[in-house]
Amino acid sequence: MFKKLLILVVVLSVTHLVAGQDASTKPEDGVITKTVKVLTMRAQLEAALAAIDTCAANNAHVHVWIVDANGNTTLFLLGDGTRYNTVESARQKAFTSAIMGQSTAAIQKRIAENPATRVPPDPRMLFVGGGVPIRAGSEVIAAIGVGGGSPEQDDQCAQAGVEKIQHYLK
Repeated sequence: MFKKLLILVVVLSVTHLVAGQDASTKPEDGVITKTVKVLTMRAQLEAALAAIDTCAANNAHVHVWIVDANGNTTLFLLGDGTRYNTVESARQKAFTSAIMGQSTAAIQKRIAENPATRVPPDPRMLFVGGGVPIRAGSEVIAAIGVGGGSPEQDDQCAQAGVEKIQHYLK
């Protein structure tokens, strides 16, 4: 009897761990999964192309980087005529915007108005215009970063990308 009970406890423990929880985790209301909103590839492409087209109309050649809510890369496009030295800035702007939940232009403005503003000393972040969060309701589900133009151009183009996909986010 003890042997059967021990086997049952071991099987249940392993099943519990495989389900993504350790023995100390207690699911809320019996729920052990979470639904996460993500942008489809089509929405990401539409946003990225809108950003590139907006910048191209203003004679700025840019890279576009899109990340999920955790800052993980989901899309990266090089615009025609871009320079390689701005690739990293697009990624950093997208990452910063996703993690901080606000545009990098707003963060840049806040830092300029109050130099004592504390910002995370994270090399993956860049506090220059061109990163914009993408929200479904009030939830940040992704962010877009644009690099290659001036910070103002990059911000305008990133905003255009987000505006292009607003109909998907309702």
